[in-house]
Formats: sequence, C-alpha cells, structure tokens
Amino acid sequence: MADEKYKIVGTAGHIDHGKSALVRALTGTDPDRLQEERERGITIDLGFAHLDLPGGIRAGFVDVPGHERFVKNMLAGIGGIDAVLFAVAADESVMPQTREHLAICELLGVDSGVVAITKCDVVDKEIAELVELEVRELLADTLLRDAPVVHTSSQTGDGLDELQTTLAEVLTSATQRAEGELVRLPVDRVFTVRGFGTVVTGTLLSGEVRAADKLELLPSRTPVNVRGVQVYGETVDVATAGQRTAVNLQGIEISAVSRGDLLMTPEGLATTYMIDARLQMLPEHELKQHQRVRFHHGAAEILSRVAILDGERIEPGGRGIVQLRLETPYACAPGDRFVVRRYSPMFTIGGGVVIDNLPAKHRRSEEAAVSRLRRLDTATPEERLIELTASAGAGGAKESQLRQRLFTTARALRELVETDAARERLVVAHRDPLVLVDGAVVAPLEASALEAIGRHHRTDPLSPGLPKSGLAAALPREVPETVLDALISRLAADGKIRPDTATLALADHEVALSDEQAGIRDRLIELYDDAALSPPSMDEAFSKLGIEQGAGEAVFRLILRRGELVRVRDDMVFRAPRLEALVAELHARYSPGESFSVPDFKELAGVSRKHAIPLLEYFDQQRVTRREGDQRVLV
Repeated sequence: MADEKYKIVGTAGHIDHGKSALVRALTGTDPDRLQEERERGITIDLGFAHLDLPGGIRAGFVDVPGHERFVKNMLAGIGGIDAVLFAVAADESVMPQTREHLAICELLGVDSGVVAITKCDVVDKEIAELVELEVRELLADTLLRDAPVVHTSSQTGDGLDELQTTLAEVLTSATQRAEGELVRLPVDRVFTVRGFGTVVTGTLLSGEVRAADKLELLPSRTPVNVRGVQVYGETVDVATAGQRTAVNLQGIEISAVSRGDLLMTPEGLATTYMIDARLQMLPEHELKQHQRVRFHHGAAEILSRVAILDGERIEPGGRGIVQLRLETPYACAPGDRFVVRRYSPMFTIGGGVVIDNLPAKHRRSEEAAVSRLRRLDTATPEERLIELTASAGAGGAKESQLRQRLFTTARALRELVETDAARERLVVAHRDPLVLVDGAVVAPLEASALEAIGRHHRTDPLSPGLPKSGLAAALPREVPETVLDALISRLAADGKIRPDTATLALADHEVALSDEQAGIRDRLIELYDDAALSPPSMDEAFSKLGIEQGAGEAVFRLILRRGELVRVRDDMVFRAPRLEALVAELHARYSPGESFSVPDFKELAGVSRKHAIPLLEYFDQQRVTRREGDQRVLV
C-alpha cells in the first residue's frame, strides 16, 4: 500500500498567473530550474518542489507551463496528480489557457483541487471578488465545481497559510488513487549525475521501487537495474505509489531514455500501435474520420490517426468509440485517461478513457466490436475478464495477455478466475500458465468433437476410436493443444467419451463383428495357424482366401489390435500363440545369459533366414534376447 500521506499537486492556469511564484512562496523552492526560464520569467518545462502540510501530509508539487506553446509539457506533468492548484490572476481573470488547462483537468478526471486567486495585492478587494465569481461560473459544470477558492499574494504572503490548510483538507478527502503491485512510472525527466549515471524521475503511479529491482523501459523493452531510489531528494529504501520518485538506473546510457518512456515491472504491459477508447470532444471541436491528432498520455506525446468505429464523425461536445492508431508504439493500461490535441494548429480538442490496450484492428462500423467495447467500458474486473476471454474465441485467452489487458499480477488474475461470475462462465483449459476459454465457445466445440468421433465410428465401425490427431483436424484450426486436451478431459469426466492412450471413443461404442466379418476373421486365424512360422503377407492371405481388400483390411486391423496376430515387421505377421511357443522353446534349450547364433535359431525354429532375422529383431525389441555381435543372448 502506498503511504496515503504522500500526495501530488499539479499546478494549472494561464501564463503569468503566478503558478511558479505561488509554489516558490509555499515551498521555498524555485520550480523554474532552467536558466532560460529565469531569464524570460516564464515556465517552459516541468518544475518540482515539495511541502509538509498540516495533518502530516507531504505534498509534491509539479509546476507546469502556462504558455500555449508549452501545453504538451503541461500535459506531461498533470497526469497522476491527486489534486490541482488552479491559479487565476486577480488582474487578468479567466484567460485562454485558463480554459484549456481546465478542459485538460476535466478530460483527465481531476476532481479535487483548490483555486488560488493570485496577485490580490495589485487589485482592489472588489475586483478580486469579481474574479472569484467569474471563476465559480467557469467551474460550475465541471468536476471542480466544489473546489474551494483562496485569495492569495505571493509578494505579501497574504492567504498562504489559508492555502496550506485548504490544500491539506482537499488532499485528505481527495479520491484515493487506484493502487496495484505492478510498478509504473511515466518518465518526465532524464538526467545524469556524475559518478552515478542515468537518473529518471516521475510520479510513481503504482507499485514499489527498491534498489536492486529489475525493471524494464517501454516502449524499447530495455531491461534495467535499479541502483538507487530517492523521494523528494532523500535516499530511501523504497518508493511507494503517489510519490515523486527519482530512480538511478544502472548500465544504461542517457541517450537510451527519454521523456514519455515508462519504467515498468517486466512484462507488466505490452506495447501496441492501436488503442481502443471512448473519446469525448470538447464543446467547440469536432472530429472527422481518420483525423490526425496528438495523443497525450502520461508524459508521452504520440502522433495518431483516429478511426471512429461508431460513425463517420464525432460532433462538437459529442462522444464516440474510437481506435487510436499510433505512429509509434506505446503502452498503457485499461481505464487510463488521455488527451488529444489537434495536429496543427496545436490546441486541445478532446480526451478519453482507454477501453482496450491491446486490441486487434477493427473495420469501420464493426457493430460486434463496438458492442463489445461498450460492455468493456463499464465492466467490473470480473466482467472484463469474461469479455476478454470470450473475444479470444476457440484459441483461448492466455495468461500473459490477460495480465497485460487487465494490468494485474498473476496472483490477482487467479483470484479473479475464482470469483463466482468467472467460475460459472469460464473453463480453465490450463492452470500454469493459465489458458481460459469461454463456456459459450466450449459447448459447440464439445458438440463438434462428439460428432467427429461418432462419424469415425460410422465410417470405420471396427476401429476402437478416433486418434487425437484426427479430432484436432476436425476442429477449428485455432484450437491449441491445451484447449483440445481440456475438451477431451471434460467429455471424459462427463462420461460422454471413453478415452485411452491412443484413441477416443463414444462411451457406448462397441466393436462388434458382423457374421460376414466373423467368418473372415475365422478363416484368417486358421490360415495363419496352419502357416506356423512361415506366414503369408496380408495381401497373400487375402488372395489365397479370396477376400476383398476393403472388407479384409478392417478385420485384419482388428485382429492385430486384439493381439491375435502380431506384426513383427510391416509385411510379416504371426499368430501370437506360435510366437509364445517359440519363446518357450528358447527358454527350454538355453539358460538366461547363454548365447546362440542365427543358424542355431534357424535350426531350432525350423525357418529360413528370411523369417529368422525379423523374428530375432522382434525378440530383441521385446527383450527376450539381446544382440551381442553376431550372437544372441537369452535375457
């Protein structure tokens, strides 16, 4: 569990509305770390500071740029916050980036925050109160409609104590972040420290990071070792979810890491070029089919085309089910929020929620896919597991993909499988690793399997059953062996089939000879009894007895399976009692360990070399004899 006393506050607001000055006045730390920022007096990139608030809360501040040219940097910092500190200057009131930053907060689901009316020392009290009214009107229909408003001045210090108290109250009651065991840290800053190497920083969204942990960087899938961990500039044994974290990575060059990468538990997520999502447009913007946009998630900005799945366009303020087709691979989790901006000119047009983070490519107006995505959008974890398994079809849903599409651990996945809803619906085809199949898919597969086995009985009634390979050929090609074995086990457990090591038969299947077939069997047995140790081939036997090939072969195979005839070589079979008698003669003449030659065996059996050699090789295989040079030794 993350320490609930650690919280992240992101700033928001128009350029020059005093966000950085407010953070500086609160924390004593200048978040403008770049020389250019200090020279120009504007925030260009993300800045960081921290403050101990009343109630034992340690708040990490992520200060973001307000200028419209740097909104992409603002987006890199605003994700993963617990609350927003929204700055509106008393001498300017609501401005363009005030509205855009508010829209971004709304799209990202930020529902906790404090509004700071800044620069109150440069205006009359009445003006500041009028600005507050304008701000409350702006927030009225948003998630921040109940956000408290505090009048402040970074120059005089007025309102800062009240702001600290209010921030502590808001952070105490803020919606708790979803926690998990998997490490996920979006990298928003990369630098080197002499003597230590590459360091990445970000807000740890989930999991815990310790020195010596083995993690990986996405999307490159580069394995990395953690050399050390710091939280708010202090070296710690472990960093937990909700903390601003710096991670020293061992054995990787700074050039191999960039803002927007994800530091992850190995194989916790998979990269993709496609993301299925619910997209909400802002009131003044529409979206056309296959429009190019800038996809912002975590600290990443990726160019993307948007395939609208439930129509040709999304109206201003409208909502649609879409597939984002990214131009570079990326990894995200279901339920993640994102923002989209126009490709050019760059401004925010909408945002949404990830529904499926590893989808297949969909065709336009694919109703089944849209219906499935709408169900996934509102699904509980159990329902999501069932839906993902159902969409996997006869191939089954494999553990690795289920874990990544649910963003969960192996243990948590197995707990989901054991819930009542999952147990009632899903079939566990394999336990380790897990392979799940939807019960609605298994039922027709079982019916097809029974039909295939029954058809084999009708075609070849003297056969004991259908080989497993024959059943595999009769089922859809995508059915893997794990699912096939599960089908066989279920049918056997239900008493519908009688499996053995070689073939599959219906439970009531009996091999029964007709009168004609029984006659053929008796004539063949008599012929091979008379032939003794100089038997004919099968074809010779059919010719001698005048038996048709088709009718004779089925009976011949049955006799072999029953062991009444024994195949010594492909073209040579003997009556079983004759072979047993010959073994008895060998034991009567020779003691175990005593050797004899091929001529000795020919004389004993009364056979030619044509039959002697195959017989001896057969006895070697049956461990009756053992060859040593040109001799045989009785075992």
